Amino acid sequence: MKIAADWHITNRSKSDFAVGELQRYLAQIGLNLPIGEGSPAIVVGLRSDIDADLPEAKGHDGYAIAITSDRIVIAGDNERGVVYGVYDLLEKLGCRWFYPTQDPKDPEVIPRLDVIQFEEDSWAKASQIPIRICNASAFFFEINPERMKKQLDAAMKARYNGIGWQCDWKTYVGDQYKEMVAVGVIGEMEKRGMLLHGPAHSFIHFMKEEYFADHPEWFGMRDGKRLPQLKGMQFCWSNAEARKKFVDNAEQFVLESPGIDIFCTLGNDGGQACECPECKKWMPADLVFLIINELIERLQVSAPRVKVETVGAYGPVSEPPKVTKANPKLRIIWAHWGRYHGFGFDDPRYDMIDNLETWRKAVKGLTLCMYYTDNFATPWISAPYTKVLSGDRRYILDKGIDAIYMLVYPEGYWWNHGFNCYMAGRCYYDASLRPFDVLHDYALHYYGSDAGPLLAAYYAEWAKEIDLCYRVKDDATDADRAMLAQQRLLFIDPAVRAVKGDPVLEHRVGKVAKLHDLAERMSESHRRRQKVQQLRASGEFEEARECLKSAKKYIDGLLDHMAKLGKLNQGLIDEREVPGFISLGLKGWIEKEEKAIRAKSTQLES
Repeated sequence: MKIAADWHITNRSKSDFAVGELQRYLAQIGLNLPIGEGSPAIVVGLRSDIDADLPEAKGHDGYAIAITSDRIVIAGDNERGVVYGVYDLLEKLGCRWFYPTQDPKDPEVIPRLDVIQFEEDSWAKASQIPIRICNASAFFFEINPERMKKQLDAAMKARYNGIGWQCDWKTYVGDQYKEMVAVGVIGEMEKRGMLLHGPAHSFIHFMKEEYFADHPEWFGMRDGKRLPQLKGMQFCWSNAEARKKFVDNAEQFVLESPGIDIFCTLGNDGGQACECPECKKWMPADLVFLIINELIERLQVSAPRVKVETVGAYGPVSEPPKVTKANPKLRIIWAHWGRYHGFGFDDPRYDMIDNLETWRKAVKGLTLCMYYTDNFATPWISAPYTKVLSGDRRYILDKGIDAIYMLVYPEGYWWNHGFNCYMAGRCYYDASLRPFDVLHDYALHYYGSDAGPLLAAYYAEWAKEIDLCYRVKDDATDADRAMLAQQRLLFIDPAVRAVKGDPVLEHRVGKVAKLHDLAERMSESHRRRQKVQQLRASGEFEEARECLKSAKKYIDGLLDHMAKLGKLNQGLIDEREVPGFISLGLKGWIEKEEKAIRAKSTQLES
């Protein structure tokens, strides 16, 4: 069945955004269709407003598509479902949205077609996971409307239904929300029907530092002294007056921020729990539950539609409460920071499963924070996490977990880790999708018919040998270095040659080549460190000293190279991380080696 210029797009439910997306992308593909009544037509709207015999899929944010000779129906169970249905139909034509459009040299994958046609068919989709939050990297701290809008757009196309927002601790959280309204970020979310989750680590905004002068007893104690939160403390959670002031301020923020759907407020990141005698009588999680229970009771009256969430398994609340029972509406975002991604939650080797199960049983609403895309908790050059995603999804569906939260951070790695964000969004929405199939589809569509099969095989090797990316970051072996060299010869170099002359594909494949080159450079830095260690351990101190001198020079050059990659602004490396976090990782071993060599000791200081 062909769609021609005599077709219309009919909007049945005032689904203006969905209809606009359909019209815009069809025009890019090669067909301009008017919006209006008539036949033949693509009819778009809510299922309840369309008279048609449609298949059904049980779940959340669902939609159905039915294609006949003179009519295509896209019917959503809700507003988001309508938008997802439009994207599904466009994907049948070859459209793909793997990344936000932050790189002007890397456009969306939109084919140009002389003929637009479909087979007569019908199908329905829905998610078994009600809440799917993308904490996109632009939603951390500063307000940058251009990047935020591009990232929320990509998140919606990847089938997330909400955005996670981490506020800045320096500017009042309510002012930050108002700024997102003023620059149109909240409006862009509302057009798509997206949820807003946040403001995350925000206790400092609701127990303000200005209170310290008059009420030091409201603040945390360390070594017998009350300290402001800026000194690395939480406030005094056992103090009833402090809790009331916190709840007052939190309620005020929620009432002044109507776009908040899930009010997720967490303790100050890295803050230590109060050590006062009263606080020490309790498990920290018992006190946090006490605070959030009191907040929920308040909001049940003033803002009953808002869900309330706090953190578990993270920082001072690593262990579940012993005494305080959760309000039935209290949600926990469970966060295993630094998680190893070789084992899924369903794998008996996963080392935090007992903690996860205990927290799951403590509350009715559980959000699992996924670190597939967080560069602090994953290797700097990431593998496709196909295996762990499959295992995590099995656990989530088996246990009836109702929310996932994909943490994408920091900003400069948006492309480097972006595929894992896309794959997770698609696979957590549609449980029938196999992650390896999504990986193969990505390679063929994004890198083209010639380079695509080569890079599909390349990424499959990294996905199957998941420890490779960890060793490349920390301690690559000779076998790893040989494997990387072989991959360059078999996959990377041929892919670069295959796209010669196509500027878009050259640019995309070039990003892969840059990261692979970086992997080889990092692995070489490990070889040099290992050589120093071998020489020093065997008592060859002069040789070790010369080798160390050469290694330091090499690593300085590597750090300079990484900074240059960051300056390209292609989402490969976060330039701001190079002099701190990355430098520490690459050079943190040098001082101990220098001391041991000077002392002519074969042993390092502990």
